Amino acid sequence: MAHVNQNNTAKQPKDKRNLKYGSLSVTVTVIFVVLVIILNIIVTSLSSFYGLYTDMTASGFYSLSDAFVEQMDDLLNPEGGSPVHLNIVLMCEEDYFASYGYYAPTIYRSLKEVVSTFDNINLVAYNTTVHPELAEKYKTTALDTPALDDIVFELCDENGTALIDTPAKKFTSASFFVSDSESGSLIGYKAEERILSAVALLTGKVEKPTAYYLQGHGEPTLAEAPEWQEVLELAGFTVKEINLAVEDFENKNSDDNIVVINCPKYDISSSTDFSEAKKLRTFLGTNYGNMIVVEDASVPTLPALEGLLSEWGLGFGSSVTDDKHSISGSGAGKLFADYTKTYNLSAENKDMPTQILAKLFGDTTSNLPNTVFSTPKEVIVSDKTNVVSGMNASESTFSLLKTYDTAITTAKDGSAKQGSVTMLGVSRIIWEMNSDEISYVVALGSGDFLSGEYDKSCANRDVMFELLNLMWDNSVSFTNIEYKEFDDTSLTDVSTAAANTWTILCVAVIPVIIAGLGVVVYVRRRHS
Repeated sequence: MAHVNQNNTAKQPKDKRNLKYGSLSVTVTVIFVVLVIILNIIVTSLSSFYGLYTDMTASGFYSLSDAFVEQMDDLLNPEGGSPVHLNIVLMCEEDYFASYGYYAPTIYRSLKEVVSTFDNINLVAYNTTVHPELAEKYKTTALDTPALDDIVFELCDENGTALIDTPAKKFTSASFFVSDSESGSLIGYKAEERILSAVALLTGKVEKPTAYYLQGHGEPTLAEAPEWQEVLELAGFTVKEINLAVEDFENKNSDDNIVVINCPKYDISSSTDFSEAKKLRTFLGTNYGNMIVVEDASVPTLPALEGLLSEWGLGFGSSVTDDKHSISGSGAGKLFADYTKTYNLSAENKDMPTQILAKLFGDTTSNLPNTVFSTPKEVIVSDKTNVVSGMNASESTFSLLKTYDTAITTAKDGSAKQGSVTMLGVSRIIWEMNSDEISYVVALGSGDFLSGEYDKSCANRDVMFELLNLMWDNSVSFTNIEYKEFDDTSLTDVSTAAANTWTILCVAVIPVIIAGLGVVVYVRRRHS
């Protein structure tokens, strides 16, 4: 018995030493794991709250350029003037916006960096899903419900209270990106230009393009057609009446300017070198302007104007009726558009009409608001335009809105034909490949298309806003500010699943492995 006791006594110091060193290794391991977890939590929180990200792209895709910071500072802190305060408003909570859809996460990183760079810019996030009334003041039409990934810019005072005398500027997330004119695929990111444009327009530091409203041919004046002035001004244009018989177009911002010819009763002049037809051709073909021509059943045939339109693959036909698809009691004079004729969501490559309507209605064709044509007139759309557009240009014409197959077109001689016809046609010229020099000509067969009668229940104004947005999207050119091309070497295509996998790996797996190694060390020391 004494011999056994001596052996036990002899082992005690070694046991204590093993326990001591094993406990120390466990303690160090636990402290290390806890510190790693805390560090991950802190860094993740700071990156989300302050926008602390590492830009690993070769082009500085996610960083603010020096030129942007300098020009934004000039807008917000004008020399000799008072500082400008700005709210950037989101239609959903920040965490939701930061992970919403395809566009928003990239934009969110840019907005956070802008807010952290400039003291007089606030980021405001509303939960418009729970409180839809908060989005009401940002609507431009009755049907214009701001989307959850829309971004609004508004002037405010130093306390962040919005200034009610300056309309806010609302943009879609998609408008922060550059698309190829032909394919529609994304090729770059223009957040800096978009943000500078919004601030410049809000502060009046940039000259807006002009919407010229033609006079001199029996057209209603702007006072007689206030709906046109309202829509054009809401779209960002300066509206001005012009009589081309005695006036010329100005050359300012010519590639974004529009001329509107609204239901003329008499033809334009075309027989001299100073004719209205020649001025319009120069406006469109040399200065890259845009044109909207409106006629209805009350407008007679106008050969010179028709000749100009034919050069763009457009024209007007006879009056149209449809007893089966019209507003009840209207005498078949107010027809509905049949979206299924052009809104082809099943097509693999979405064409231009589908792209335009999808921006308004999304990926659905059910329960859509009506588009109404009053005293309608058929629009003729040719397959090919005749404009001499140059070797590097491309041209296309398309029907945007068509009638149902039950429509009846009646010619002047009394003959009639049944079938779907175009009520709104568009011609587009891309003057130089991969450039912004694009001209649009729109032919609309309804004189009351923007009537206030359709404001609350129809998509008429929404369609016109989208067309105006094609002609000018409230984007202004700034010195040394160019869109950033997508960088194939950047980490832009990491899926949510992959990001979650890396998060779990860094936050959980690696600490668990280290903890496991610590346990092994402890056990081996304990039993050695």
